[in-house]
Amino acid sequence: MNKDTRNATSSDWIRGLDSIRFFLAFIVLLAHFQNPFVAYFKSSSFWILNILGGLLSVSFCGIGAVIGFFIVSGFVIHYPNRAGIPSVKKFLIRRWMRIGLPLAVISCIGFSIGHFDFIPIWSLYCELIYYTIYPILSKIQLSWRTKFVYAFLLALLFIFFLTYHDLQSFIFQKDVSFSGLYWQLGTGLTWIIGLPCWLLGVLLAERIDTHTANIRPQKIWIWRMIVLIISVVLVAARFRYFLSYIISMNFFGLLLFGWIRAEILYFKVQSPLKFLERLGGFSYSIYLCHAFCFYVLYEVIPLTIATYGVFIVITLFISYLFYLAVEKPSHKLAKFVAQKVT
Repeated sequence: MNKDTRNATSSDWIRGLDSIRFFLAFIVLLAHFQNPFVAYFKSSSFWILNILGGLLSVSFCGIGAVIGFFIVSGFVIHYPNRAGIPSVKKFLIRRWMRIGLPLAVISCIGFSIGHFDFIPIWSLYCELIYYTIYPILSKIQLSWRTKFVYAFLLALLFIFFLTYHDLQSFIFQKDVSFSGLYWQLGTGLTWIIGLPCWLLGVLLAERIDTHTANIRPQKIWIWRMIVLIISVVLVAARFRYFLSYIISMNFFGLLLFGWIRAEILYFKVQSPLKFLERLGGFSYSIYLCHAFCFYVLYEVIPLTIATYGVFIVITLFISYLFYLAVEKPSHKLAKFVAQKVT
């Protein structure tokens, strides 16, 4: 959640969302970083370490974290606009600029080093499309629940007819041109697959004020453990049983919806760690920069068990510098330009 959205809502119960955003960004980072502990444990002569290495290799579901980002995005967009968007023009300018300007900068860096593929461009295109169609969707005289159901069914139809090779691979348990990727339909169609997940966030924002359940620490940790275990199972199932992410992730989004709702209610009465809240403030920069940081560091520092933590710390530091130099000014510029629009 960005600063201007927090100010717009001015409600204590949304505290903790930046911590969630950092957690999701960190999972994406860990999923993309080569983990030297995996090879070390798998090469051990102790069977228990072999098992640990195998578990560690599937412990970080990066695409699941992206689905979580979609839900959080839908939430923070809709919550301050539940009664309507005051100015669609200002809304679109702010959202496009605050996402687009940092993306443009990192894209230039990607082109300059010949690694544009390091940018998670597909998910950002989805976000920009969701921002653009949100004012249109808000005008449709249907409940957000109904819109979510229609979007979910539409996504299922696209999956059934356009990714039948992955369905066949799963049904027959053999490689039938298996992809396994969530974004295999490309930037032109993946937004349709992810739309129901984004709408889950809108639906959460629409209903959250009616939820008064007191989430105790024991219950929130149960939620967290369930999400972690299911994510590990889904990663393992993709590699072992041909269960493609494009099939599993929208259903996983339903579980993430329940978890994020529980986290919001939990932080309504519990104070989040300030350290994690600060880290979450530049989670978008972490998301944009982490692959480039790993590439550059890998060229100059050997990746070992001893340096793995160094890779992570330096990546977070560089991401923070990018936030200060690019993302934060982009927020301010977007707000300034939107204010000048009549």
